[in-house]
Amino acid sequence: MFRAQFRHLKSSLLACAAGASLLASPTLAQQVDANKLLEIMVKKGLVTREEADAMIAEATTSTSAQPAQPPVPAGGVSADGTQTIPYVPQVVRDQIVQQVRTEMTAKAEAEGWAKPGEVAEWTKRITLFGDIRARADGMLFGEGNSQDLVNWRAINAGAGLQVNQGAPGFVRPPYLNTVENRWAMRLRARLGIKVRIDDWVGAEVRLATGNDTGPVSTNQTLGQNGEFGKYALWLDRANLTLTPVKDVKVSIGRFGNPFWSSAMQFDEDLNFDGVAISGEAKFGDTASVFGTAGFFPLFNTAFNFGSSGVGTIFGGAYPSQDRYLAAGQIGLDFRSGDRFRARIAGGYYRFENVQGQLSAPCNFDQDACSTDAMRPAFQQFGNTNKPLRHVIPNPTVAPGASPEVQYFGLASKFHVVGARGEIEYGLNDRVTARFTGDYIQNLGFDRAKIAPLALNNFAPVIGTTGGNYDGGDKGWQAQLAVGKLGEDIRAGDWSLLAGYRHVESDATLDAIADSDFGLGGTNMKGWFAGATYGFAKNTALSVRWLSADEIAGPPLSVDHLMIDLTTRF
Repeated sequence: MFRAQFRHLKSSLLACAAGASLLASPTLAQQVDANKLLEIMVKKGLVTREEADAMIAEATTSTSAQPAQPPVPAGGVSADGTQTIPYVPQVVRDQIVQQVRTEMTAKAEAEGWAKPGEVAEWTKRITLFGDIRARADGMLFGEGNSQDLVNWRAINAGAGLQVNQGAPGFVRPPYLNTVENRWAMRLRARLGIKVRIDDWVGAEVRLATGNDTGPVSTNQTLGQNGEFGKYALWLDRANLTLTPVKDVKVSIGRFGNPFWSSAMQFDEDLNFDGVAISGEAKFGDTASVFGTAGFFPLFNTAFNFGSSGVGTIFGGAYPSQDRYLAAGQIGLDFRSGDRFRARIAGGYYRFENVQGQLSAPCNFDQDACSTDAMRPAFQQFGNTNKPLRHVIPNPTVAPGASPEVQYFGLASKFHVVGARGEIEYGLNDRVTARFTGDYIQNLGFDRAKIAPLALNNFAPVIGTTGGNYDGGDKGWQAQLAVGKLGEDIRAGDWSLLAGYRHVESDATLDAIADSDFGLGGTNMKGWFAGATYGFAKNTALSVRWLSADEIAGPPLSVDHLMIDLTTRF
C-alpha cells in the first residue's frame, strides 16, 4: 500500500516539474515538443491521460496570457545594451540548408561545374590509355651461319672505321653475332593521354620504355643496366589532331603510322614525325575511298656540322643534308552486310637524300668530311652500304701507310611503291577469317650503279663462281589470320596466324622495317606463325615463331621465339 502511494507521488512530482519547466521557459518549450514528452510520460505510466491533458491546457492558457514581446532591435542589441539572439527552429534551419543546396546545384548545372551523379565536364574530355607487355625472347641461330657480317650501325654510331690495313692502328671491323643463341626477358610499358580540346581539336602524348632512341622498338631488356638499375622513359608520341571538316584529319607532331601497311614495310612500333592529312569519302553504306598524304622529316643536320674543321684548308661549316619522306596512299574499302569486307590500297613513298654521296676531298686528319651526315642515324640489317669519304692520304708517309677513317652510307635511292589487299569474313560475332597480301618495290634501285660501290650483299663464292653483287629491290608477304582479330580481348577469345615473307636487301629502308623478323630489317625470307588466347578482359597470352634465312650474302639462318603476356587499358 505504501509503495503504490509512493510511486503515485513520484509520478505527480515529475509531471509537475516537467510542466513547470515548460511554463517557466517558453524558449525551452520551443526547443522541446511538450506534447511528445507528455505522451512518453503517459506511456511510461508516470502520469495519467487526464493529468497530461490538463497540463497541456494550462500551458496553452499561460502562453496566451503572456504579454507580447517587444520587437528585436536592429543588430540584435537594445538601447540598454541587452543583446537578443533570436532562436531559429531546427526545421527552419533544415529548410535554409536545403534551399542553399538547391540553388548551388542549379548554378553548377547552368555554369557547367557538375551534374548530380556525374563528374566535371572537363574530365570527360581526357582519356588515359596504355599497355604493359612482358616477353620471353629467344634468338636461335643456325649451325652453318657465317660470322663475317659487319655491324655497320656500330661503325656509323662511333668514330668511324680505319680501313687501311697498312696504317698504324688498323683493327678489324665489329661484327654481328650470328652463332650464339641469346635469351632475354623484355618489358614494354606505354602510357598515354588524349585530350579533346574542342570539337575539332585534340592532342595526344604518350611515353614508352625502350633500350635506346631507335625508332622500331619500345622493348626494355630486363637486366640491361645491371643490378636492378632503373630504366629510361622516352617521348613516344606528342601531336595535335585537327578535324576541320567531317572525315578529314590533320596530324601534326609525332604520331602513329598514318598509312595502312604491314610490318614488312613499317615496323608496328614505328611512329612518324611531321604532318599527315587523312580523309575518307563514303558512298552509301557499302563503299568508301580513303587516302593519306604526308611530309615527314627523317634527319635534321646539326647546326654546327663541319664547323670544327675551320682553320684547315678544307674547313668551314658544311651544307645541310636533311633527309625526309614524302608519301601518299589511296585505297578502296568495300563492305557487304555485317560479315564481309574487302580493302585494297596503293602508295608511293619517296625517301629524299637518304642515298649516301661521296664527300668532297678531305684531309686524312680531318674530324669531319662534307657528307658524314649522310650516314644513317639508325640501321638494322639488310641495306647495301658504300663508303662516304674521299680521303686525301698523308703525303709524308709511304703509299698505303696513311690512315683512312671511313663512314658508310646507303648505296641505293629509295623511291618505294607499295600495294596491299585484304579480304575479311566474319564467321560469327567473335571469330573472323582474314587474308592479307603485300607487295613493295624500290623504283630508285639501280643495280648498275650500286654494284661497283657495294660493300655487302654479295653472292657466296662457290668454287670459281659467285661473289657478284646480289642485292634486290622487291618484297612481298602473304598472311592468313583466324579468330578474334583486334585489341578488344575477352576471356576465351583466341586467334591463329601464319604467313610467308620475302623482302630483298633494298626493297625498303631497313631502319624502319620489322625489327622481329630475322635480325630486323630486310634481306630475309621465311615463314612465321602465332597463336593468342585471352584469359581476362584485354589480357592475352601469345606465342610467335619467326624463321628467316638471308637472301643475299653469306649463309645466315635465324629463328625468333616470342612469348608475350599483354594487358591493355
